[in-house]
Amino acid sequence: MATFGNLETEAEPLATLMREHDEIHGLVTAAQEQVEAAIADTGNHDLAFEAARSVRELDRYMAENLVIHIAKEEEALFPALRGFTDYIDQVVDEMVEQHDEVRHRQAMITRALAALEHTHEEIDAARAGLAERLPADGVAPGPQELDGLLDALQRLDWIPQGHFGDEEDDLFVPALELLDGDAFTRMAEHCARIEAGTA
Repeated sequence: MATFGNLETEAEPLATLMREHDEIHGLVTAAQEQVEAAIADTGNHDLAFEAARSVRELDRYMAENLVIHIAKEEEALFPALRGFTDYIDQVVDEMVEQHDEVRHRQAMITRALAALEHTHEEIDAARAGLAERLPADGVAPGPQELDGLLDALQRLDWIPQGHFGDEEDDLFVPALELLDGDAFTRMAEHCARIEAGTA
């Protein structure tokens, strides 16, 4: 049984979507906490490097898994709910708009990481004798880069704080009442095809 807020369900694919919400929430929170810890201990290159690693992990997850998650909602769940009521149609439209904002904010993090990677040689040179040699996949970001990452993460944090709650309360709960077992089976099959890349 999946639990999020006050919603509990065993219905697939809603239970899987809610588990994915929990996973995304955990990654966003972990990345934000890592960056905040690095900012609080300026000059600690280990913390800074771990913060960058955590943000990169979140970025990789979003570039792959979040894209699939959104596709499952937009291609399987949302079409199944359209047409029941004007209110549900309006909520679906709002969720699609929020997904567009998710994509925009994820792109901000990707750009911030790309800028950090692009300047890593300059950062290493500026910290010659101070910073440890770092692996090829990244660098320990400086205070300015950490501030930029934290800003991007804080902008992204509304996903678990608001969007997921809206989605679960305003769509998942009505879905449990409006859709029958056959509809959930079709949705689960469609979601499986999306995950397999055959949809």
